[in-house]
Amino acid sequence: MSKDSRNKKKQLEYLFLGIVLGILMAVDVFGIIFLYKKNHPVKQESKQINLEDPYYEEADLNPPASILNKKSEKNISFRIPIIMYHYVEYVKDQGDTIRKSLNIQPHNFEMQLKTLKANNYETFFVKDVPDILDGNIMIASRGAILTFDDGYDDFYYNVFPLLKKYYARATLYVVNNYIGKKGFVTEKQLKEMADSDLVEIGSHTLDHYYLKDVARTVARTEIEESKKRLEKMLGIQIRTFAYPYGAFDEQALELVKEASFSAAVSVLPGVNQSEDNLFFLNRVRSGYASTWNIANGFDVFK
Repeated sequence: MSKDSRNKKKQLEYLFLGIVLGILMAVDVFGIIFLYKKNHPVKQESKQINLEDPYYEEADLNPPASILNKKSEKNISFRIPIIMYHYVEYVKDQGDTIRKSLNIQPHNFEMQLKTLKANNYETFFVKDVPDILDGNIMIASRGAILTFDDGYDDFYYNVFPLLKKYYARATLYVVNNYIGKKGFVTEKQLKEMADSDLVEIGSHTLDHYYLKDVARTVARTEIEESKKRLEKMLGIQIRTFAYPYGAFDEQALELVKEASFSAAVSVLPGVNQSEDNLFFLNRVRSGYASTWNIANGFDVFK
């Protein structure tokens, strides 16, 4: 065999060896990727919206008819406005139209508290609703429930002092993973308010996820874990839940029940609460809590 022939043969052998090694390396890489994905499954994407998103409070007011049409045997109901607030502050940035649209100024909130008191309203927590329905808590005159979504720190600085001043109760729904971040209440503040007997702490999920039409595993984690973590953090029982954006479906509603919450609030407008909507209680926006509406028992809602 000539020298040239031997060189060509070696070149072919090297080429073949290179191809074999390339194939083996590719197999190894794909094997590593497969094993990694098997042991580190990708979390199914869910809809998480920033609290300052323009979509905020453009809630989904159309839950499935199968939910709204369910009727309980007892069908016990009563009339009590659950008022929904977000910010209570003097907004510094006048260009922040979203914040302004969700805000009520502290002096106006104080006027609402004065008007409620003057018109013989007693304030309750959301967690009291099941006991009111069962007759374990009696409403002597008129009743109202004040709720605050998201857990902004203005609740601690502006609302909590007024609650103490007028001895009014309120339910604060906090987003677990926002606690302690800029603009939100801290763990220490939550503990202080929970110990006051004037504030009920409720869950608003871990991350303020939109819960309608999402993967069941994601919805369950957001609902169940938010309850567990708050209970561990505060050493109290967390009994009620608020749907972010007011959006929910049958799956979310069932998961709230399975997590052992006793009630949940929606943003469906109205003042009539019953066993039929115990897990999507009606609420009215703070703008409806005018002096006239309070004095007239929120007759705007028939």
